[in-house]
Amino acid sequence: MNRHFTDARYYFRRGFEHLYAGLDEETAPLRRRLMAALGREVEDEPEPTPQTRRERVEYGARRAATRSRRAAGRVRRRVRRPE
Repeated sequence: MNRHFTDARYYFRRGFEHLYAGLDEETAPLRRRLMAALGREVEDEPEPTPQTRRERVEYGARRAATRSRRAAGRVRRRVRRPE
């Protein structure tokens, strides 16, 4: 397989990963309301607290990455040009 097909396959897969993540995020409130209406409400399990120094650092890095992605998304939505 030449490089163009390999690249296309990579970007196609990444596109679907982003599509799935976006759909999951956008439909989360609807799914929560639906599950509550059906009486099958699922409570979020608290994350286990990190015990070792390495776990604390890894947890902090994941949390910082998540917070920065959310902040970037909020900024993008604010500055998005009207269509």
